[in-house]
Amino acid sequence: MERGEVAAPAGGDPVSDAEARAAAFAADLTLADVPPEVQTHVGLVLADTVGAVVGGATDPAVGSLVDRLADEAAPQAPTAAVLGTASRLSPRLAALVTGTAGTVLELDEGHKYAAGHPAIHVLPAVLAAGDATDATTEEFLTAFVAGYEVVTRVARACAPLTAGYHPHGVWGAVGAAVGVARLRGLDAETTLTAMRIAANGAQHTRMAAATEGATVRNSYAGKANLDGMLAVELAEAGFTGLVGGVARHLSPACGDGFDADELTRDLGERWDVTGGYFKRHAACRYTHPTLDALDALLERVSFDADQVAEVDVETYPMAAELTAVHPTNALQAKFSVPFAVATRLLTGSSGKPSFDERARSAATFELAERVTVRAASDLTARLPDARSARVRVTLDDGQSYEEEVVHARGGAERPWAEAELREKFDELVGPVLGDDAADTLWPAVRERSVTPRELGVLASR
Repeated sequence: MERGEVAAPAGGDPVSDAEARAAAFAADLTLADVPPEVQTHVGLVLADTVGAVVGGATDPAVGSLVDRLADEAAPQAPTAAVLGTASRLSPRLAALVTGTAGTVLELDEGHKYAAGHPAIHVLPAVLAAGDATDATTEEFLTAFVAGYEVVTRVARACAPLTAGYHPHGVWGAVGAAVGVARLRGLDAETTLTAMRIAANGAQHTRMAAATEGATVRNSYAGKANLDGMLAVELAEAGFTGLVGGVARHLSPACGDGFDADELTRDLGERWDVTGGYFKRHAACRYTHPTLDALDALLERVSFDADQVAEVDVETYPMAAELTAVHPTNALQAKFSVPFAVATRLLTGSSGKPSFDERARSAATFELAERVTVRAASDLTARLPDARSARVRVTLDDGQSYEEEVVHARGGAERPWAEAELREKFDELVGPVLGDDAADTLWPAVRERSVTPRELGVLASR
């Protein structure tokens, strides 16, 4: 069989056929197939994701994990860089740590129709595999796009997830497996097997881990990257996957069942990698419409935080569930609308420092107690196309000011300017690697002019 061919599934099962066609798309994809404007946007996705990883590498738990894993690299065995550190680990462990670092700050790229974060579920695995084998830039970029395009279709097929699930770690291993399979030039049959095996490793992740501050949640994307790489190894070694396995393994996590038609919908025509969003608020995306409305309100009304009597937030149901007022750590703080509002009012920012230990002060908690959050039917009706919020601030003197946001900043409807994303990158990378390194790293990744190994060198301390 040619590389893009897969044996027809027994009985012409439509689910298996859709999986096979998605695998064939990935196996056949070349960089020449990707339109120039899409490639340009890919550079922005990569640069933004690298910035989030480097910034997150300073997290104490991430550093401790690197130290614990450092001795596991066998002498003379291939290794891969852990961005933002001086360490090199075995490729699978490097992908684990990179994926974890990339989500710890809640600043990684996402996609509303995938209802999750495709880039951080693909890039760490592709980067580690490419670093270990000294892949070319073209191989690296093609693999990333293949993984991203397939995994967003898998995510769309799953959406909405069953109540209680967190999107990290559920479908992401499939994207990592596709990306690594394409990097290695595997045929469609082996790619399909890797996809099915990767789906078998889907994590039963819980949103409660985030809202209750259980930081195992920060490892979900990293574990998905590790599982995706392992799935490729198993497929190449001759292990087989369950026929229809992507759908059958993931179905329990899919709230409305698995829609196999989404697996190949507009593949090669609609490039999902251009439809994601970028984050500047270092918090769960569900908080962003509220923070954007608050920002807009503060642009036209001047007042101090100690003048605020109460803040009333109306938003959509998923966001309205994020109500912790005394978060115990940074993760829980990032999944709290009241805390996000309070820290924005007190610190004047919603970036990385606004959710750290110092920001979780008595003053912030006291202000968060004055923030109420509830779902509004008119805003709920806009889902999934618009995630909206309405914020009303009432001051001690009785004056009230209101602002509404239909779409959060960062998506196609209200994109950040590239200069604003570069500013975010510098804020994250400069303190870790130095300003000169940030000035070198941004254009190298943004313009897609580095190999994975070169990127690893540039992004290491």
